[in-house]
Amino acid sequence: MANSRRGRFLVIGLIGAATAALGACGDNGSTGDARGPFAEFTGTWKYTQSMATFSCPGQADQTGTLGTHKDWGEGVKSDLVDLTTSCNYLFDVTNKVATIEAGQMCSFDDGQGGTSLEAPTSWVFTLTSATTAEETLTTVIDSACTFSGVATLEKISKD
Repeated sequence: MANSRRGRFLVIGLIGAATAALGACGDNGSTGDARGPFAEFTGTWKYTQSMATFSCPGQADQTGTLGTHKDWGEGVKSDLVDLTTSCNYLFDVTNKVATIEAGQMCSFDDGQGGTSLEAPTSWVFTLTSATTAEETLTTVIDSACTFSGVATLEKISKD
């Protein structure tokens, strides 16, 4: 059972979750170009390299990749929203760096008839050029396990 559960978490983290967020996040009323002030971030990004690790106490670590893509939308209550998963995590932008807002949690199906709780502890997405970025993240799952990752990305479409 523990291996099945760990595998499920790894797949969720590595593929960016099975459920894409529905609905668009509109302009927050700020000035900027016609697409909004965070157009450099919004759109679809492709992972060019990534490494992810899922760790639970007393069990061997599992490693893999973060998935294939990341989708950013402009937020209403935050600067950006990560639309890649159903969690819709909120991020604030300072200069070329998007940082997750503190205190967010997301509940998801654990694949065994229950739910698990994910709580990001750090997550940073940094633009390195107009079309490239780096991402680092660490989350805690069910207060005991951690999921962490590092990646480079390339922008493949605008919002």
